[in-house]
Order: sequence, then C-alpha cells, then structure tokens
Amino acid sequence: MNRFFKVSSIAIALSALIGCTQTKTPTYDASVVSQNPIILYSSNELLTMSDKTPIGANSVVVQEGKIVDLGKKETLIAKYQSHPSFTIDDQFEDKVITPGFVEPHIHLWLSAILLGSEFITPADWNFPWGNVEGIQGHDAYFARLTEIESEMKDKETPLLTWGYHNYFHGSEMSKEKLNAISNTRPIIVWHRSFHELYFNDAAMEMFGWSEASWTGEGQGYAQLDWDKGHAYENGAKVILNDVLEFMVESGLFATGMERTRDYVQAGGITTAIDPGVVVTPEMYDQMIDILMEDTLALDYWLIPAGNFTYAMGGYDAEKGKVIAETQTQTYSENEQIRWLPKYVKLFTDGAMYSQLMHLKEGYIDGHEGEWLQTPQELEDSMRPYWKDDYTVVIHANGDVGFETAVDIVETLNSEVPRSDHRTGFHHLGITDKDDIPRAVEAGANFSVNPYYTHILAELYGEQGVGKERAEVMSRGRSFIDAGGMLSLHSDAPMAPAQPLSLVWAAVNRIGLSGETVQGPQERITVDEAMKAITINAAYTARLEETVGSIEIGKFADFAVLDESPYSVKPETIDDINITATVYRGVPKMIDSGKIGMQLTAKSQAVMNYLNQHEGHSHDHDICETSLLFQQIMIGK
Repeated sequence: MNRFFKVSSIAIALSALIGCTQTKTPTYDASVVSQNPIILYSSNELLTMSDKTPIGANSVVVQEGKIVDLGKKETLIAKYQSHPSFTIDDQFEDKVITPGFVEPHIHLWLSAILLGSEFITPADWNFPWGNVEGIQGHDAYFARLTEIESEMKDKETPLLTWGYHNYFHGSEMSKEKLNAISNTRPIIVWHRSFHELYFNDAAMEMFGWSEASWTGEGQGYAQLDWDKGHAYENGAKVILNDVLEFMVESGLFATGMERTRDYVQAGGITTAIDPGVVVTPEMYDQMIDILMEDTLALDYWLIPAGNFTYAMGGYDAEKGKVIAETQTQTYSENEQIRWLPKYVKLFTDGAMYSQLMHLKEGYIDGHEGEWLQTPQELEDSMRPYWKDDYTVVIHANGDVGFETAVDIVETLNSEVPRSDHRTGFHHLGITDKDDIPRAVEAGANFSVNPYYTHILAELYGEQGVGKERAEVMSRGRSFIDAGGMLSLHSDAPMAPAQPLSLVWAAVNRIGLSGETVQGPQERITVDEAMKAITINAAYTARLEETVGSIEIGKFADFAVLDESPYSVKPETIDDINITATVYRGVPKMIDSGKIGMQLTAKSQAVMNYLNQHEGHSHDHDICETSLLFQQIMIGK
C-alpha cells in the first residue's frame, strides 16, 4: 500500500516513540552529501507513492536534481543547516507535493500538427494561451473563418484551420466557398477527422499543384476532387507530404509544438512517453529545437512505430526491425528527448471512437471492425523484437484484438521464454474479463484510457456495442484484482493531457451526462489511480528506478497541487488545481485553469453527435490518424 503522510500530533508522537526520524543526531554526512547547493521543499502534505517514507514526512531535500532526503521539516533543517549552501523553499508550504506525473501514452508530435492551426470546431476548447468558443452552423462557421482571414495583416500569409465538420457546419465546403473568402490568401481547411482537407485556388497554386498532378490511377487519385479542392482518405496520401513540409517551413508546426509543450506541462506531467513516433527528419529536428528553446520541464521518451517500419521493409520483419533501429540511432537525442531503449509499438484492431475495434460478439447494428495489423502481421513483425529482448507496446481496443495479442505473447514466450518482457497492452476499450488472468500470467501489463468510459459508455450502450459491454469498457478493478499492473493514459489529444482527470474518470466512472455511473464494479480507489499515473506508469516504461515516486536517489520531479486527491470528494478530483511542477529540482509555475476540450453542455452535445455510429467512417482516433500518416510516408 502506498503511503501518504501529513504532519499531525499523532505522527509526531509516534515518531518520537518508535524512533522513526532519519537520524537520532540530525547532521548531514559530508562524505555522502556534496558541497553543491541543497534546497529543502516544504509542503502541507507529501504524497510519495512509496512504502519507504518516514512517518510525518512533509519535506524533501534536493541536490543536483535528485532527492537526497525526506522527512519532517524541522528534522531536515536541523540536519542540513550547517551545509554551506543550504536553502529552504517554502513557496509550496500550503500545497500538496506528489511525484511528477508519468504519462505512458501521449502523442506530442501529432498534437503539434493540430495545435499550430486556427481552431473553428463544434466544441469549446480552453488552452493556456486562450479560449476557443465552439461554432456550429453553416453561416456561423463561414462568418468565423471570414473574420479570422480579415484579421490577418498580410493578405498572402496562408491560413490553416482545423475543426470543420460537415455534420455541424454543413456540407457546402468547397474551393469555390474558400475562394469567396480570399482569392489571394492560401486557405487550407483541415477536417476535424484529420482525414479530409479542402484548398482554395491560392493554396493549390502555392503547392504548385495542377489538375494533372491530381489525376492518376488508383484509389488515392479517385479520392481527389480537383474542382472542389477536396482531398480525403487515400487521396490525402497523394498530397499530405506537401502539406506537412509546408507546416514545417511556415512555422505552423513550430507554433503547434510550442503550444503542445505548454499544454502537457500544465497537466503536471514530468515524464511523457510517445509510442509510435513517425516524423520526417525536418519535423524531428524542429521538434527538438522548439521543445528545448524554452525551459522544458519534462522528459520526453519516444518509441518507434514498428508497424510503419515493417511496411517500409516490405513486410519483412527483420528488415523492419533494422529500419526501426536505424531511426533511433540516426535521429539526434539530448538529455531530455530520447528514444526509449529497446521499445517498439505495434497494433491489433481499429479505433474505439470509430467503433472499428473487433468484438467477439460483434456489433448490435451488424457492422464489423477492422485490423490495423492483422494477427499474422502482428505476430510476424513482433517475433524479431521478442527474440532481441525488446519491450513491445501493443495498441488493442476490442476483446478480439486483446485476446489475439495475448495469444501471440503466449506463443512467442513459449518459443523464447522471457521472465521480464513487460509487454504492454494499451487502450483496452472493450475486454473480455476471462482473458485478463491469462495476460497477467503471460507477464503483460495494462494501460487503460479511462476517458473512454466517460465519453463513450452511455452512447455505446445504445449504439453499436450494447449496454452490457459498454458500461464496463476501460476496465480497472478487473485488471487489479487479477494481479495486473495498471497504468492510465490520455492518448492525448484523445483525452485531456491531465492525469488528474484520468484519476477522476477511473475512480468515478461517470458517464457524459453526469447522471450515471458506468460499471461501478470496475471503479478503482484513489490510491490505485494515483499509482497508475505515477509509479505504475513508470514501471511500464522501465523507469521505476528513477521516477514515479518520491524516494532517496530518484530524480526530483514533482507535481504541486492545491489539494490532495485523497482528501477531496472523488467527484471533484479533476477540479484540483496544479500550481507547479518541479523538474530535476527546479520549479516551473503553471497558470491556473483547465486545459483541453471542456465538457460544457455544448461540448457534451457535440461529443454525443460525433460519436454516433453513422459517422464512424470519418471520426478516427489519434492512433488511427498516426497510422494514416505512417501509410502516407511510406506510400502504402
């Protein structure tokens, strides 16, 4: 059981009684502690997520970016006050200090593509750099687009906007409509789904396109409409490289990356893991430059997309592995942005938001799921990594995808037994409870997106999935009771990049209406959820020796909260304000306020509408969008 401690008369009495202070004669050992500066951070409450915490501990001592001690403030002051460079920082004395949050599945590079654009979306958004009010209706959409265009000073500066959706903004989007707004400024409209784009004549001229370049054989060219300026689905594969190159050269990707950096840090995250990174060398270099030009208060770990390199290698598994390793070896690294050693991401079935996961009992409306990698492709591509002691992260959404992946892990482990492979199953929207003990026995761990329950469960109970399965989506209790290691992730921007919101979702399992609890038997405790965004999440990335808990010898990475998740009503956990993070012992203050898509009454109505099955072919989740980019870049 993880411990959390608050100074009280009982704790002080107990420590005196059983001698639990750090040392009977408080004095630091100069042979152990160097003469470099030492700083003591005091708090009202210290949540260490460790069993090794001294009774009554409310302060932590940091030197050279690492934790050198923790305990009661008065004891630590007495111990270190004779140190020549000892200071006390009391700015968090009325706050709660936790380990810095560990996000085991988040997509910074894809978020940067999105956040560099002008938002005109059906739902409300609130970001550290400003709020965006949702727009609905044809006239309102084009009025807002016209307003944005008119406010731009240079009449030739390209305008890129994201969020248009035909369900909310009408189906009259076209090159002609965009030409009417401006025939000199290039205008690019990116559909909310990521899978469609519209261009005016000025934009098409900017890219050097002609009608001939949009004409050819194959499905891709069949999904390019020159007269309408519309590229969709496979048509995007023909033109999107040009668009991505434009985003890098124009600075839009840089703007998006700056905003992504601020967005993620504001969630209290000090360790971010990005599974399935696919970027051009130019995008990668710019990403590094942007993230590091300001104070980056987190570690960013990248994992290559093994399905991408498998396809690049002509579906030869060994060649695919070589390509993945070449990527990690040739792309530059620094102390904070690195490739997670010997990790790779692979895929099973389709997206939760699209209802394209594979289900054992099928869909109640008769449609079928899809494979992102077929079972044969998954096993074949995974085998060389398994033999070389890699840790594999597997995207699995439906119970068929999950069961298939468990079968493959069992097969590979029988061929080459491994005692600590830590294969991670991620997302886990719909799982068969009977498959979980097998996965635990096979040595896997589990990372769930609990926001699926909040956003989708009520709707899917009526459409596609059915109530019995929908209410227990994104299980929690079943994984823990089976002895599994559970972490929580956002898959941002699929859910807010706010780990406390994930805690709230997993602990409460409240539906989008706010009036139902979905699968109460799958709720987990606050303590279990806090583990799932700290030490358990660190374990899934093999980082538990350095981050995830507040212990001597680990990095001094903390999140500073106004209130304790253990003390407030569970229904209000996501209202807790994050004051600051501390990364390697250096504080970074955070502006107060929520970030991400806000679930206002308007946003709730939008989400309900967008997640209806009849729109599933256009509303893909971010992992499927990642796959689209991968296919585009290899010309599949």
